[in-house]
Amino acid sequence: MIISGFEGTSLNARTEELIVQQGVGGLILFERNYKNPQQLRKLINDLQSLTADNPEIPPLFISVDQEGGRVARLGAPFTRFPPMSCLGRANSDDLAHQFGLGMGKELRAVGINMDYAPVLDVHSNPQNPVIGHRALDSDPEKVARLGAELIRGFYTAGVIPVGKHFPGHGDTSQDSHLTLPRVERTRESLEQIELPPFSHAIKQGLEVIMTAHVVYPAWDAARPATFSHTIMKDVLRDSLKFEGVVMSDDLEMRAIDDKVESIPELGTRVGIDIFLICHDLEKVNTLQDAMIRDVESGKIPRASVEQSLARILKVKQRLNISKDENMSLENILQENQSLAKEMRAFLND
Repeated sequence: MIISGFEGTSLNARTEELIVQQGVGGLILFERNYKNPQQLRKLINDLQSLTADNPEIPPLFISVDQEGGRVARLGAPFTRFPPMSCLGRANSDDLAHQFGLGMGKELRAVGINMDYAPVLDVHSNPQNPVIGHRALDSDPEKVARLGAELIRGFYTAGVIPVGKHFPGHGDTSQDSHLTLPRVERTRESLEQIELPPFSHAIKQGLEVIMTAHVVYPAWDAARPATFSHTIMKDVLRDSLKFEGVVMSDDLEMRAIDDKVESIPELGTRVGIDIFLICHDLEKVNTLQDAMIRDVESGKIPRASVEQSLARILKVKQRLNISKDENMSLENILQENQSLAKEMRAFLND
């Protein structure tokens, strides 16, 4: 139930401890873990080898934040795709699918099996400091349609897409990395503008959703979505009928002012299945220790943990499905150059 960041460009003792001793379910890659594709492929193979001999342990989620535009953790020679807003301007289902497929193939070729994309936020606030061109469009219907094509492309490539940031980060005026934003829309407005892309994606088979560290007073004035029973249970699970994995955004953001020790109880109470900590390994230890204590004391029902585990294992079944990986990364990169060029034609259109 934990995905953690880690240090280094090769397997080290601390990372091995995270996997073998602490049993984290996945890792997130950053620039600090990347030198070149050959190094990255070896690193990922070494990480996965730590559990490969144990049939009781499923493969790790090896994840990355690779959206295109300014959110791209893997540098050259990986394709420099323009931001997803280009797809909204192009308004082409085929181009959106090809983007998801092309980016997914690059990631899969080096062993990455999960991408924190697509952004399903609707760009409804021009002053938004954190979403902007990361969003597909300002039209909910268009975001829903193109987002579904991106998701289909990622799945075809053998990469698990993570739709974000539920229930919608597009109308914020503040950055949740720095403070706790609020979206002061009515419930009717939220349902009409923010929810359609997520609702459509769920109907089209999206299996993993990332939460927003944002307060929506029309639903819950006290808690950000990540810890809101109304938003996570009533809206996402009951209204939108989502049965997949719910993952928190990075729990080191300043928007989350709860002590790390309280996060497991708060999160599991509303149905968070995976807790993401991107940088501080001491916080990983603290969160995991708190979760164990809370389960042993009964604060966290074992049934909640077992339910999360079942959801996670269902998604991880995809990781055991072999994909056609005969095409070399070099050939994939060559194909994607023309795709990126086609997208850039819409940058200033």
